[in-house]
Amino acid sequence: MTRGEWIELLLIAVAATGSGLVRPLFPAALPLWQIVLYASALLLAQSLVRDISILIRSRHPVSNDPGKETQCFCLESTVGATGIVAGAALAGLGSSMLVTISRWEFVIAISGTMALGFLIKDLVVSWNPPGVRREKDHLNLIVRWKIKPK
Repeated sequence: MTRGEWIELLLIAVAATGSGLVRPLFPAALPLWQIVLYASALLLAQSLVRDISILIRSRHPVSNDPGKETQCFCLESTVGATGIVAGAALAGLGSSMLVTISRWEFVIAISGTMALGFLIKDLVVSWNPPGVRREKDHLNLIVRWKIKPK
């Protein structure tokens, strides 16, 4: 594991601990759509922070490799965006089902969401060929719907 990954794991532990402290600031029961939106937003925010740190680290690239054109999306962003759409759909449908969350359930939800983000951070979903594959620090990929013939 890289130093950046160790730092991210430490930050996940700090966020999990901090979430237990801020839990009383939230209502005891939240609508399901808000829970889905909050979890998805957390996943996307974690991805954004990681991508910014990768960009900062690569300001002085070791190599001048050109970007590789590919037909894929980041799995973490796909899951986060799908959750945002699902949460918005639940809100639009008027889903008012309230879910009561204890302090420990809140901590588990925060740490679980962030752990999921950490586990899937290097995975991309491709559609040509269909599948899921690992692409370490996939900021160098240029996403195309169709690859231009050379």
